[in-house]
Amino acid sequence: MDRRFKSNQSVGTIMTCLFSALLIYILLTPWAHRKLRDGFLLGFFPALAILLLIIFSAILIFDSRRKQIPDRLENLTFKYFLYNVLAIICSLVYFKAMTGIGFLIATPLFLLISMYVLGVKSLRSLLTVSILISVVVYAIFRIMGIELPPTPFYGI
Repeated sequence: MDRRFKSNQSVGTIMTCLFSALLIYILLTPWAHRKLRDGFLLGFFPALAILLLIIFSAILIFDSRRKQIPDRLENLTFKYFLYNVLAIICSLVYFKAMTGIGFLIATPLFLLISMYVLGVKSLRSLLTVSILISVVVYAIFRIMGIELPPTPFYGI
């Protein structure tokens, strides 16, 4: 990968563009403009957080160290970049699967596959941890009163 794409300025430019696209997407979705009981809009806090991310990533573009290449990016190859893109795509697939087949089915599968790819090879550990994390997260959300996508068998 070319050295100029590894500088703080390049990283800041890419991040600013991506966060700006995400902010535009959120502002164009109908759910972001839904008014809550407390008077806030549903998309207020996500939009605020993304706006702050845009500001902080834009600082990298104009910072006095904008031409420097951080040590961690020195050995960056296109292969590692593709791994990150693949992780984002897998997260989108997980989100779609969760809304389609439900949280309690999609989450253990996603965790199991993710942990296997990251190097956990013990089947017992994979099954135990993925199921345990899914159930604990589901219970915490239920206690807080937040509904997660149900399975297709919900209510049968």
